[in-house]
Amino acid sequence: MRGPVTPRRVLAVLSHSLHIRNFVASGLLDLLRARGHRLTAVVPAAFVARVAADLGGEGAVSVEPLEPHVGGRVRQRVRAVLRTASYVRREALSTYRHKLAVRTRTVRGALEVRLLRALGRLGDLEAMARAAEAAIPVQRSAVALIRRTAPDTVLIPTFIHDALDVEIAKAARAAGVPVVGCPVSWDTLTSKGFFLVVPDELAVWGEDTLRHAVEYHGVAPERVAVTGPPHFDIYGPTWEAPGRARFLAARGIDPETRVILFAGTTVTYWADEPLQLRALSGAIGRGELGRCLVWYRPHPRRSYRDVSELAGLPGVWIDDQIMRQKVSSASSYSVEREDLAHYRGLIDACDGVVTSFSTLIIEAALMGKPSLVVAYGLGDQTPDRLLQHSEYEHMRDVISTPGVTLCRSLPETLEGLRRIVRGDFAPYAEVLRKRASEIAHCLDGRARERLVEVIERSAARRGPGV
Repeated sequence: MRGPVTPRRVLAVLSHSLHIRNFVASGLLDLLRARGHRLTAVVPAAFVARVAADLGGEGAVSVEPLEPHVGGRVRQRVRAVLRTASYVRREALSTYRHKLAVRTRTVRGALEVRLLRALGRLGDLEAMARAAEAAIPVQRSAVALIRRTAPDTVLIPTFIHDALDVEIAKAARAAGVPVVGCPVSWDTLTSKGFFLVVPDELAVWGEDTLRHAVEYHGVAPERVAVTGPPHFDIYGPTWEAPGRARFLAARGIDPETRVILFAGTTVTYWADEPLQLRALSGAIGRGELGRCLVWYRPHPRRSYRDVSELAGLPGVWIDDQIMRQKVSSASSYSVEREDLAHYRGLIDACDGVVTSFSTLIIEAALMGKPSLVVAYGLGDQTPDRLLQHSEYEHMRDVISTPGVTLCRSLPETLEGLRRIVRGDFAPYAEVLRKRASEIAHCLDGRARERLVEVIERSAARRGPGV
């Protein structure tokens, strides 16, 4: 990273607990502050005190609530329609065809999509949607925020589709303040629609997301920087990880045990997840998988009741970090720094992953670990209902990577687990690392440094510093 720089004012809009985890718990804001920049963080009101305490001390970051700057219900409803317009505009892509199929299951959704398709015959729906957004006056509070904090640049990690950052992005644009957008995940640019306000610069995960920005959003390549996700620096060589034996021994688990990480997703996405767990537990109980343990890490939105009901399954260990979070009634992503480090320990400890199209496929691959991707259901009459996700644009190349196996039935999953236990996927470790590093540029542990350089370069365009 470059030497001393002119101090700047940076406004960080962290509209979700996931953004707080990725940019606060990762130490990214600490690094900016250590380089002399003045920071204001805008976060959901429920996290203001927590983030202020985390970032407190000398030269403390100013932390403010997000809610006054998101727009009211009418604006959010209008933006939801504009987002659907984007899906209709992009329905030639398999990802959006599936999203629209889900949307049209309701009468209102079907009518909305039908009207938007008719409107699309008159012109570019996304151009119309941006024109509609431009006609909406900027929220006064967002304008006041920009005037009061006078940032040299605005940092916006974004899901794109929730539109919680749009008012501040518009206010920054009106004031001539550059915006650095950070798509939150590797699939954001291929599955969440379009930007209502296109950032001046994008900081993306890797070469794949660079291509997505150019191909699917028309962003000029020179406005896209490959930085890597800052919270993935935990997979770099300098991160102090406990190692497999120590991580497992601390929980009373014999390090000789084969550990399969069962990474949960949302309830609506993998509704019969408990049935899958029970099936794997039964296989372990029957001795089909040898000396094996399934480590279940449920999605943060899974309820405590759902998770606790599975705690007594033979051969299943419920992730202790997520259980601590559930006991505290937290339904969001953990923003604790030590919990982010827990991911690294967990990936080091496991021999492979079972999941349904989770980002943990990438995290496992970064460490050379194989994944079994569940593309079937057990508890309903549509056993192939997850298979279409394998056709999503961001998943196609991943599924074809040696060491990532698409499973269309429980017997295929069990056979894949036997292969993991035998070590059959070990020869693919380097291929997995290479492919994962193309998706998430982080194995050097310098993603945060690269992102800081992008932020500083953006801020420098505003002229003299603070």
